[in-house]
Amino acid sequence: MGRRRQSRFDLPPRLYEHHGSYWFRPRFSKPINLGKDLALAKLRWAQLDTPANETGSVAALLDWYLSEVAPKKATRTYKDNLKEAINLKAGLGHIPYRELRPHHIATYRDARALDAPVRANREKALLSHVFTKAIERGWVDINPCAGVKRNTEKKRERYIEDSEYWKVFNIAEKSIQRLMTLMYRTAQRPEDLLQCGPDNIKYVREGENDISVLRFKQQKTGASVDIKLQGDLELLVQDHLAQAKVHPYFVHTRMGDRYTYDGITSMFSRYVIKAGLSDFGIYDLKGKAATDMYRSGVPLEKIQHLLGHSSITTTERYIKARLPSLVESNKVVLRIDQPKGT
Repeated sequence: MGRRRQSRFDLPPRLYEHHGSYWFRPRFSKPINLGKDLALAKLRWAQLDTPANETGSVAALLDWYLSEVAPKKATRTYKDNLKEAINLKAGLGHIPYRELRPHHIATYRDARALDAPVRANREKALLSHVFTKAIERGWVDINPCAGVKRNTEKKRERYIEDSEYWKVFNIAEKSIQRLMTLMYRTAQRPEDLLQCGPDNIKYVREGENDISVLRFKQQKTGASVDIKLQGDLELLVQDHLAQAKVHPYFVHTRMGDRYTYDGITSMFSRYVIKAGLSDFGIYDLKGKAATDMYRSGVPLEKIQHLLGHSSITTTERYIKARLPSLVESNKVVLRIDQPKGT
């Protein structure tokens, strides 16, 4: 919650007087000097603060979205949205949102593509969702992002070999080893696994028997999945439950606290470097898990459910991007006798 106003109670929310000038303080960006004339400052404030205002800016619309919609998303997605909005405000924030046109967005995309083409795509996706929500509220009738193509992205093709996996695993501390096991055996996102613990252990009926599973509700997709406890996944859980003090998370600090995503990925990166490897991110373990399952004959539909993909086509692309193209060798039979004259 913001600090309570100490004076000038006649001013509208987030408009303050400082050294003779009036300043607008947005929720998620730096203060804006609106000048020394109070009437003009209030007019400008209305343009900046109220998305539904006829002359509201893209920056005001983004601030509304970050305040009302984005906080309901997964934690990592919300953090990404905050960063993406900073760049969008710098490039497009000054434009009244009702006047934003596809050519503005295309120009922004091309400018951002010079340094960060992939991030430009994510920023455009955020802006598109912002306008989708604005359409739902009747503030605009069209989405200016519609029809604007994304920058071409190169698919992630990196496949982690078994030998690379063990190089990191064998030198890592126990918390990293546990996360690697969990990721490879469950193919879940690290953000979900970092919150996983004994409370995720459930018992379900299979035929006439009760079996133990790990139950996840994926933050990003909202999908629920039960994963049977067996093999080294079951051993990991048994080892955790056998400790003198059972902590609430399988992957935990020495004090038993939950790791942050940034903290655990930094640790993992250090072990990758120590193992003499490169281009090996923690999310590659999820890709390796799905690819190895596919290679072993697990149906795509089951892998799709495990990954939480809404489309089986997405699952297929996700896996096959990591598989080398497989073609047969030349099977033409050579003639025994060479033609005369050769």
